[in-house]
Amino acid sequence: MTVLMHLSDLHFGAHDPEVCAAAQRLAQRLKVAMAVVSGDVTQRATAGQFEQAARFVQGLNARSNLVLAGNHDLPLFAWWMRWGRAYERFSEQFGMDREPVRQMGAFYVVGVNTTRAWRHERGSLSSAQIEHVAMLLARAPPSSWRIVASHHPLVERDDNEREHRPARADEAVERWRIAGAQMMLSGHAHHPRLLQPLPGLWASSAGTAVSMRLRHGSPNSLVVLSIEASGTAPGGEARYAARWDYDEAVGEFACVHRVQAG
Repeated sequence: MTVLMHLSDLHFGAHDPEVCAAAQRLAQRLKVAMAVVSGDVTQRATAGQFEQAARFVQGLNARSNLVLAGNHDLPLFAWWMRWGRAYERFSEQFGMDREPVRQMGAFYVVGVNTTRAWRHERGSLSSAQIEHVAMLLARAPPSSWRIVASHHPLVERDDNEREHRPARADEAVERWRIAGAQMMLSGHAHHPRLLQPLPGLWASSAGTAVSMRLRHGSPNSLVVLSIEASGTAPGGEARYAARWDYDEAVGEFACVHRVQAG
């Protein structure tokens, strides 16, 4: 079994140390091959919060990490940094590439940056970004699980969630499905959910993994994707998406929902 762990909205500076430790224990127990963190790793984009977030990600002990910036990772109070230096503190801990691509085993993940230095919360996608991601997806190995990760969700469950989507979301979803995308990972809304917006395409939004900023009545939550041997699935492997919620009573994450996603 090969495992990818998707976490989002860590919000270091408003995090729960006990939940952080539980997430790291789960990652080590599952022997996570890749960790994907889809933004808002800090609460207020301070150097100290980025350092804490980097230590946490390292403590997951994944063989490969893909970390994206979220709107909270751009300076709010240090507003002068938004002109030319908006991603400076993020880059010091997680690298200069704001749209990383990672492959680990059959997982092929393309990161896309939906944040903008001049926006406080809303996201956006450019036509150039949409085409670049489509090109990368088209080049992916045919047998890979082709995944796109972003901070802002590209798919909504109802009209109340539409405000969280970046500009050009509909265009991106359709273009990337044609290019071969099979799963989209996101965060931002702190509302865990798994949808299938189009045939052959799934969209998974993680809740807030380790922060105290809980919303919608949801606990701390993360997503686990796994590729497992199967005698009945095409190619002998089945793909699963699972939601894991933090159980405060026992101090550990527990699997609460699991579906075959390919």
